[in-house]
Amino acid sequence: MPNAAPDPSEEPLDPKVEEIRKKLVRLLMVSGGIMMVGLATVLIAIVYRLNSVPEDANANAATAPGIERGPALLIQIPKGSRITDSTMSAQGLTLTITTQDGQQSIRFYNTKGALVRTFEVREGP
Repeated sequence: MPNAAPDPSEEPLDPKVEEIRKKLVRLLMVSGGIMMVGLATVLIAIVYRLNSVPEDANANAATAPGIERGPALLIQIPKGSRITDSTMSAQGLTLTITTQDGQQSIRFYNTKGALVRTFEVREGP
């Protein structure tokens, strides 16, 4: 532990060496202050990001490879029908639709929302 009072047996430093020592202490204080401001800025940014809620809840949602984010797409199904199953892949969307009369069909849509193919599902003989 350093003493608060200077030791009388020590000789005073040469004025040029004392001037260099003062410059080094000042440099140490300035660089330490800059480091503290930088650390505080990073910590504030982390806390802000953790506490902020995005306007769009899906903004950070992962998308499947090959599917571009864009405006919502409208997919029309026959009136009175209901979707009984759906599957999404990198190639597009597959919907299984059941109409009011119980008829089933499987529809494939590409990533742009365009209908690619429809398969009607019927009971065999």
